[in-house]
Amino acid sequence: MKKRTVTIAAEEVEVDIVRSSRRTIALYVRPGGTLQIRAPWYVPVYALMQFVHQKTSWITRQRERLKEIKPVAEIKQLSNGSLIPFLGRNITVVLRPAERTGFGLRDDELIIDFSDRIVPDMIAALVDTWYVHEAKCYFPVRTLELAGIHSGKLPQPRSVGVRRMKRRWGSCSTNGKISLNSELMKKDPALVDYVIIHELCHLVHHNHGKEYYALLESIVPDYRERRRKLLQS
Repeated sequence: MKKRTVTIAAEEVEVDIVRSSRRTIALYVRPGGTLQIRAPWYVPVYALMQFVHQKTSWITRQRERLKEIKPVAEIKQLSNGSLIPFLGRNITVVLRPAERTGFGLRDDELIIDFSDRIVPDMIAALVDTWYVHEAKCYFPVRTLELAGIHSGKLPQPRSVGVRRMKRRWGSCSTNGKISLNSELMKKDPALVDYVIIHELCHLVHHNHGKEYYALLESIVPDYRERRRKLLQS
């Protein structure tokens, strides 16, 4: 297996060529956005590269669908003293009997008050509800801040929504509405900013062409590294 790169939408993309006794050429876009070509031994490299360039539009669509994706890890079991991620740091879950159920952050502790018998599934559900609550407070404010900081390049969104997505970190509609995944509250703030700016750039360019990536890179020069960390975190 020999690694090469090809330019797709003004971006260098890694290509793995895997040879075998197969009779046909197959092209795969893998999570993270890299390519893999499975080809017969007798097909020359230049022919494989031509095949890739013929599939540029399809590759671009598939890469944008996959490269921001990381399956959401469900919280299976939580208990008193469990550590959970929150904006780049770990905080401790603290269970506390009380007259009514609720939650609140105090320093590095998430205090969960409960008024009845509580089981791990209930704890996980309460923690998930808390993440969504915090996201609804944090994301709109931070999005408007970043749009203001880069007001010469980025417009203000019409609205900023929060939802729990299984397959995307964020999305932007053509009417100017941005949605962000509440799971981002578990990530470092620099990675959250990257996703927000990624979506704000779509308010200017509603595609993933050269102009889009030029705008993104002018605001986040290390966007490729942040994307890599987001996928690995």
